[in-house]
Amino acid sequence: MMKKSEIVNKMHSMIIIYLLFGWIFESQRQYLILLLPTIQYQFLMNNNECLLTQFENKLLKEEKNDKVMESFVETKLKQLNISVSSRIRESIIHTAVFGSFLLNYYLM
Repeated sequence: MMKKSEIVNKMHSMIIIYLLFGWIFESQRQYLILLLPTIQYQFLMNNNECLLTQFENKLLKEEKNDKVMESFVETKLKQLNISVSSRIRESIIHTAVFGSFLLNYYLM
């Protein structure tokens, strides 16, 4: 049976894929136009931390797992043997969110 933290991790991955590639489906663009700035605002108001990462870390602690994540994206990059500074990682995240927003806005 899958742990709660694993479920949140899978859901987090699916949400990121939707945010980056949802523009492919014309019907989703109007939702992404609203959702992407909301997510960007959440990062800005939450000290550059994702609520889902915080929730997953809370579940990991409850499950007594020693592998608490600093950042979801950092964890995924490490799995791919990619190492970047936190500043570059944050720039990648914000550029991807903003780029996805512009793409959706342009295609509307």
